[in-house]
Amino acid sequence: MVSIMSLGIIGDAFGKLFEIIWDALKWIGGVIWDALEWIGNLLRSLFQGLIDIIVGFFKIIYALIDGLLYFLYMIGVLAVKLFLVIFEMAKLLWSLIVGFAKTLGSLVYTPRSSSGSAYSETFDKLFDSMKFLQLDSMAYILMFLIWFTSAIVAIKLLSSVRVGGD
Repeated sequence: MVSIMSLGIIGDAFGKLFEIIWDALKWIGGVIWDALEWIGNLLRSLFQGLIDIIVGFFKIIYALIDGLLYFLYMIGVLAVKLFLVIFEMAKLLWSLIVGFAKTLGSLVYTPRSSSGSAYSETFDKLFDSMKFLQLDSMAYILMFLIWFTSAIVAIKLLSSVRVGGD
């Protein structure tokens, strides 16, 4: 019985020894695992910070490119608007010059054929009876002066727009 009992004590002692060794290995494994987990979280936070910095940098670059392209777009819009304003002013100037030329060309009155209405005959009789007053010459001179001054003032006004409109 002594030998069986001594085996129980020795087996019990070895059991407790291996249990202590196993607990120590589990504790060392837990410490190593916690250390690896801590290093992994540290690396993850470092790489996340690096990725955030890179993304922020590219966001700034994107915003600068976006602003530059919008600026170029608005320059194009301004150029088109300026071209349209200059084109409309040129059309207005051309119509004033054509009107002035037509006024100069119409200083000679040539009666046209009657349209067949009663008013045409009445006006023809009226013009014939008032020929001795020579009002048609006065009317042409006044019409010329009105057109001449209005055309010159309009041309002067249009030409002053490019220098500030003084």
